Amino acid sequence: MDPAPPPPLPDDALASVLRGLAPRDLAVSRCVCKAWRRVVDDRRLLRADLLPRSLGGIFLNLHDLWFTQFLARPTTGAAVSGRLDYTVPGEPDRLPILYVSDHCNGLLVLDHCVVNPATRQWALLPPRPDDLPQHPPPGMDVCTDEYLVFDPTLSPDDFELFILPSVPYKLKQSDEECEESEWPPSTLILSVFSSKTGLWEEREFGREGAAAGTLPGMVGSVRSFLDHQGCYWRGALYVCCSDCFVMRISLSNSTYRVIRLPTEGGEFYLGKSIKGVYCASLFQKSQLQIWFLNDECGHDQTEWVLKHDRDIFPILPNLNYDEQCDGPWILQEFYYWGPEQHYDEISELEVNEVIVEDKMEEKFEWDSDNDNVLEPGSRSNDSCIILLGFHPYKKVVFLSDKFDRVLAYNWSISKLQDLGKLFPKFYIEHDYQFFHRLVRASFPYTPCWLGELPEKLNSEARLQD
Repeated sequence: MDPAPPPPLPDDALASVLRGLAPRDLAVSRCVCKAWRRVVDDRRLLRADLLPRSLGGIFLNLHDLWFTQFLARPTTGAAVSGRLDYTVPGEPDRLPILYVSDHCNGLLVLDHCVVNPATRQWALLPPRPDDLPQHPPPGMDVCTDEYLVFDPTLSPDDFELFILPSVPYKLKQSDEECEESEWPPSTLILSVFSSKTGLWEEREFGREGAAAGTLPGMVGSVRSFLDHQGCYWRGALYVCCSDCFVMRISLSNSTYRVIRLPTEGGEFYLGKSIKGVYCASLFQKSQLQIWFLNDECGHDQTEWVLKHDRDIFPILPNLNYDEQCDGPWILQEFYYWGPEQHYDEISELEVNEVIVEDKMEEKFEWDSDNDNVLEPGSRSNDSCIILLGFHPYKKVVFLSDKFDRVLAYNWSISKLQDLGKLFPKFYIEHDYQFFHRLVRASFPYTPCWLGELPEKLNSEARLQD
């Protein structure tokens, strides 16, 4: 006769055992059974190092390529993979596009799901609504973008996905209603998906303050830089809808307001960094400005504060080496379709190995004496700089240059660091016919070890092996 199973551990004893687990194992333990999850949550065992408080790399969307690439930091290159085809079991040649459309606190939005690359869990999305609730008046066309809201400090298992209109891009015909209509409208009706209900719904947001302008005046003010511009910060969603204004959507009271960009013209990047929402702008190819949005005193006193203003052309390096050589960051390359399939394989052991420790993390943080800090070099005047995003926890903005390298610029000390290559090898080979080598969107990625999504690789089975 088989012996009777041992009695369950008391909560105090179980909590003592769980406290000794490594961060990733503690996050996985929440998925084993309800009792373990209850102890982890009730005893507040979820430590700060499980939250998205480190930079894991940058996800990159490239022109004419429907598979997102991942430039990984050395501390997370083995622990987190940018490969996402496990979310679509089946034949490789039948995979949908694996193209990241947004990122928020460790979760990524794909066309068919929301996925957490750190825990390798995902939630399938139902079809988008056929008819979006918010349309401009007749005679106007408008584009839409998707923006993810996920706050693991409030609810580690829940997220929301918003479909927002950008400014109208085309005036079909003269219409009196268009001439008199404001944009954005006084009541903004958005399609919102909630993971709690599993449903799309319409949600209204009332405008506080003035509109950005009239509909005809908005035509032609579409973004001329990266496709996706937005971030979530302290209960509000900030979205750059055009080259002249940002929309701040307050989720707590269902209101929104229009915030003018600090300057007009040039290239912009809106994102979050050490203290909140920032905007980087480039003028005359190399005049870099960093602006901070002071948004703590209400809408009447919201202002952009200039934090940095410098022509960085004189300090740009002359990188005279093969653009395909790696730097301290490693580009994980992915091409999933047909006979040209290519991806950087990371073993299951490496994916599940806990390697992020405090001392290792410090080793790879910004070091002004590091060998990768670049010295100024002679450059031609045809330099082309693209803004790729902010470091979420340091005074660093990411750039790319004409040599197709990813650079980190620390605006507190005016130093540049070479991180690695921007484009995968197959992307620049002529056989693939990628005629225009451009970045369409970029997402600095912060791994999160919290939360439980419905679909997952078999974490429980791995624990029992």
